[in-house]
Amino acid sequence: MPLITRGFRIVACLGRLPLDEPENLMLRRQQRNAPAGFTIVELLVVIGIIAILLSLVSISLTQAGQSARQTKALSALKQIGTAWTQYANQSEDRAMPGYMDDGVQAAFKIKARDGSGQRVDPQFCRTYSYRLLPFLDNDRSLMYDYYPDNEMPSELPPQVVADSPAFGYNAFYVGGWWTSETGAPKMRFSGTGYYGTGGQLVQRQEVVVRSLAQIERTSELIIFAASAPAQPGFIKNPDETAIGSAWVVPHKRAMTNIWSSSDGASFETMQRAGASIADTGKDFLAQLFQSDSPNIVQVQGSVGIDVFVAESVPLRRIKNVVTTVRADMSTTAQGLRDLMDQRRWINVAGHCDDPINFGHPEQ
Repeated sequence: MPLITRGFRIVACLGRLPLDEPENLMLRRQQRNAPAGFTIVELLVVIGIIAILLSLVSISLTQAGQSARQTKALSALKQIGTAWTQYANQSEDRAMPGYMDDGVQAAFKIKARDGSGQRVDPQFCRTYSYRLLPFLDNDRSLMYDYYPDNEMPSELPPQVVADSPAFGYNAFYVGGWWTSETGAPKMRFSGTGYYGTGGQLVQRQEVVVRSLAQIERTSELIIFAASAPAQPGFIKNPDETAIGSAWVVPHKRAMTNIWSSSDGASFETMQRAGASIADTGKDFLAQLFQSDSPNIVQVQGSVGIDVFVAESVPLRRIKNVVTTVRADMSTTAQGLRDLMDQRRWINVAGHCDDPINFGHPEQ
C-alpha cells in the first residue's frame, strides 16, 4: 500500500477517537500526582510506634524525677549528718542521745528551744528532732521532705516534728536509748557485752557508741536512714509519701528479729550456699536461682521487707533503696540485704564471726 494511503487511514482512525476535554485532562494529572493514602494497618502501626515512644519518654521522665528526688534526699541527709557532728563538737565529742524520757532530760538539764526561742515541752524532746534543729538553722524542710513540693505546711504540730522526721536516728546503738524508770538515768544495753566467736559472751566493750571517737568504721556505721513506723507484715513497694519516724532499727536488736528483706528467711542459707558454690568454682548467681539447687530457698518474685515486730524500720522511699548517711558523712542508697549486715548499725559487730546474725543480751 502506498505510504500516502496508509497515512490517510491513520488520520481517519484518529479522527474517530473521542477527544478528552480539558477538565478531564487536569483531573487525571491531579490523580497521578496525588500521594497514596494510608491503609488501616499502616495507621495502626504508626499509632503503635507513637505509643511506644511516648511510654519510653514517660519512663525516662519518671526515672529522671526519681533521681532528682533521691539526690535531694541525700543532700538533706548530708546536712543532717553534719548538724549531728556539730552537736557532738559542742558536747565534748558526745554523740547525741537517741531517746531521753522526761526524767532523763531533767537530770541532764536538757532545755530545747524552737526557732522563735520558745522553750519546747520535754514530751516533744524525747527524740532527736527538736534537739538537732538548732544546728540546721531550724530549717524543717530538710527533715520532712516526704511532703510534695510546695505542700509542706508552714507550721507543723510539735508532735509531728518530734515523731515523724523523714530520717530515723540509729538511736539504740548511737547515743543510746535513755530512760529513768528506775530513778537514775539508765541507757538501754549498757554493759551487756555481746556474743563473739563461738557464741562466747564478750564483756570488754559496749555495744552502744557514746562518743564519736569510739566509732571504729566511720565509713560503714549508719547514723541516719530513711525510716517509717511499720506493723507486722510484708511491705512490697517503696512509698515516697510515707510518714517518717524519729528512729530506725537494724534487722536484729539484741536477740530479737525485727525485720528482714523479702527473702530474709533464706538469707543465712544464701550466705552459706554462696560460700559453698564459690568453693566449687561455679557461678554463684547462676546456681542460686536454679530451682533444683539444693539447700537454697527461692527468692520471692518481689523485693520487699518482712516486718515481724511493730517498730520503726528502714524505708525504701525511692527506687527500692534506703537513703543513709554514715559516720564519715558519706551518703548512699543501700539495698535491704546490705542493711542486714549488723556492721552497718552496731559499732562492735565486726568483732564476731557472724556479722549478719550479730546479737547481744537484752540486759
